[in-house]
Amino acid sequence: MAYETIRLEHSGGVSTLTLNRPPVNAVSPRMMQDVLAALDTLETREATRCLVLTGSGSKAFSAGADLSGGPRAAADAVRFRELGRRVVDRVERMPKPVIAAIRGWCIGGGFAIAMACDVRLASSTATFRTGDAYLGVVPSWGMSLVRLAHYIGRNRALDMLVLGEDMGAEQARDIGLVSRVIPDADFEAEVARLSARVAGGAPITFRAVKEAVRAQYWQTADEAQRLETRWAEIGAASEDFREGVSAFKEKRSPVFKGR
Repeated sequence: MAYETIRLEHSGGVSTLTLNRPPVNAVSPRMMQDVLAALDTLETREATRCLVLTGSGSKAFSAGADLSGGPRAAADAVRFRELGRRVVDRVERMPKPVIAAIRGWCIGGGFAIAMACDVRLASSTATFRTGDAYLGVVPSWGMSLVRLAHYIGRNRALDMLVLGEDMGAEQARDIGLVSRVIPDADFEAEVARLSARVAGGAPITFRAVKEAVRAQYWQTADEAQRLETRWAEIGAASEDFREGVSAFKEKRSPVFKGR
């Protein structure tokens, strides 16, 4: 499939989806449609075991919504909001692990997409902001006003949203926004190493982990525990479980098939 605003590349079990609207990969409705189409393809692509989501160049993962055309008409604004929410939800619900590889600016809609990923790797150059109050914009993609407090806590979420200041990579790591901070010179190699490691993991276990963790804030504790039980039973009966145990005993790397 040809995409206008993203690139999709594959290497072994790792697929890389690159937001590609230089210089700052500003988010547009077309980009959101391209991302949704790519995610549909990747979910059913058996060879894809891990997805890396990144931005083209080193200036920005994404500097947020494209505001160059000024305020949108009401109908267009509603459509854009729904597309943004769909992307955030789709990334979060993706059954395969998703790693955000963040360089440069990560703001607004770009921030929402990156935070929905399972693991967020930041270059030492990364800068984060979600203070839309200083543009007069109410965040509406289901992240900063819906998920963020679950991710980093009430006080830290309010600090970001009310103060609206730029946050460097080290501070973002300290409050839990990102998983690791990597020197920029080593960034691509370390992203490749970690994504290859994740691609070698057991797909059933990753799917169980993602659904069970998400259930902690979308469902009740009882529902989450029932989900855990169901996945534990599925896992115990899987070929991958038997392969993992055999590989451990034989002191070799397992070869998981997602079955």
